[in-house]
Amino acid sequence: MNESACKNTDRNLWRKNLNGLGPSIHVTEHGGIGIDVGGHVIVAPVERWHEAGNLFLCVNPNLKPWRWKLAMWLLNVTRQPKDRP
Repeated sequence: MNESACKNTDRNLWRKNLNGLGPSIHVTEHGGIGIDVGGHVIVAPVERWHEAGNLFLCVNPNLKPWRWKLAMWLLNVTRQPKDRP
């Protein structure tokens, strides 16, 4: 092994395509959750991902009704077709 090479210690959890291409989710050696889309990876602790979901998807039962409906609609349209009822 090349001395300048680094050992990949990430554990893959999910890949959209079985051929290894496309979006993926992994856990880093230090417990961070990494999401790779288009070669751009964002790594954060699970608490930060949860916080981001609350902030950006507006998933909060105390929201005004129109915002709650919008959040639920966004969650529904982003699900895979096979997951929809």
